[in-house]
Amino acid sequence: MMNQKLPFQYFFAFLAILLFFSACSENTKKRLEITPLAYGSVDNIYMVCNENLWNGAVGDSFRNQFEALYPVTPQPEPLFDLRFIDASKFSKVHRTHRAIIIMADLSDKDDKATEMIRTALGNDKIQQAMTNRRYRIAVHNNRWAMGQVVVYWFAPNKKELMESVANDYKQVTEIINKLDAETLSKQVYADGQSPRLNDSIKATFGFEMKIPKDFEIAYRDSNTIWLFEDRQKSSNNILIHSIRGIDNKKMSKDSLIAIRNRLSKKYFSSWAEGSYMVVDEENLPIYFQEMLFNDMRALQARGIWRMEKDFMGGPFASYLLPDAKNNRILFIDAFVYAPGQKKRPEMRRLETIFSTFDLK
Repeated sequence: MMNQKLPFQYFFAFLAILLFFSACSENTKKRLEITPLAYGSVDNIYMVCNENLWNGAVGDSFRNQFEALYPVTPQPEPLFDLRFIDASKFSKVHRTHRAIIIMADLSDKDDKATEMIRTALGNDKIQQAMTNRRYRIAVHNNRWAMGQVVVYWFAPNKKELMESVANDYKQVTEIINKLDAETLSKQVYADGQSPRLNDSIKATFGFEMKIPKDFEIAYRDSNTIWLFEDRQKSSNNILIHSIRGIDNKKMSKDSLIAIRNRLSKKYFSSWAEGSYMVVDEENLPIYFQEMLFNDMRALQARGIWRMEKDFMGGPFASYLLPDAKNNRILFIDAFVYAPGQKKRPEMRRLETIFSTFDLK
């Protein structure tokens, strides 16, 4: 049998088919790659920028805002736990963290963080950043991992970046807090809700609040419910109390503390004889704020409590909510006892529960 050579045009056709299927194979592999889940705890931020920026005035301003003290804990605890990573060392190992801020002075073209931001945003957005003083922040969800937020923070020069950190930090804080709220909710309600406790609150007070399954009732009467959750290293507590009548005098700072002291003295004690809980007004100041409590006007107080005639204490957050429709004031309180442990994570759990408050 004679050997026949493959016609020249057939060779190129065969090569084109091979390249086509090779490209299809690469695209298929990319589609089949599993996007990892983001890791990292709530209130934890990876800060990516160059070292000179981090150690200079911009970094100082950033830390002043994001490492401000959480209100109020017996020992100082920051709002966020920060971890700095020099942009030149930012690798695949770090990219799956759940909350990342990449910051750059765009005039520093040798900066790796600038390069990352330019690549992420594209030329049109970079030109907008150079001319529009209001365009300083961009957000990319699920950039390298599911459940992740990447915040790009930038300005044409250090001076304007410094101004943005001072003026726009609340916007970035809200972005991180939104991500944390979603994560916390999944964690707090990982084992489900307690229909029994939800129904008890509804029957007693006429509003809804989603109580996690691990909570129990310590005390209940016609206008009071005390719920508690014993965790491995902490005891988390919620007290709800209804006060008949709308009296504006009871909405003052002094009245809030007086109401809390009256109730805590009645319901909370330790094993020590004659002990009772009071607000500690000597060791740390009380932080007051008028605010919205899930769309209801409220007066908030944050501080620390101590146990008279015993060595116990911890943080609390109390709220007074006037409910004119039902001719009453609602007192809602959260407090934690966690000796030797960080208190912020436990208070954040209780705040997550309070976020489900709904008075229809």
